[in-house]
Amino acid sequence: MPAQRTFFTQRNGNQKFKIIKTYDTSLAREAFAEMDLAALDHLANSLELEKRYELSDIPIRPAEALDFLWDEVCESAREDGQKCSFFVVTRAPKLEQSFLYVSGDWPSAENFVRDLSWG
Repeated sequence: MPAQRTFFTQRNGNQKFKIIKTYDTSLAREAFAEMDLAALDHLANSLELEKRYELSDIPIRPAEALDFLWDEVCESAREDGQKCSFFVVTRAPKLEQSFLYVSGDWPSAENFVRDLSWG
């Protein structure tokens, strides 16, 4: 598995939120698949799709929209050529860890945690 690094940790009661940076596209895709609608909305807003596309070019059907959004995450995560780095937000209450969010940029992930944990 490619290296991961913890970039941020924040506690709220018995929950611990972490942001890890990873180059593992499979892990990022798994996190993306676990995102709820609020997280997907936050991600879409952070990508500012309406500034780069005509509204008619942004898919609205769920399956197409998810594929489109994932492609945008990958594009925003691109560092050099084909190398991508992702910021994955996890929450660990007690012994369980769950994926909440994934982004190609650090500020979006940090804002998501701050909104979620204190918001």
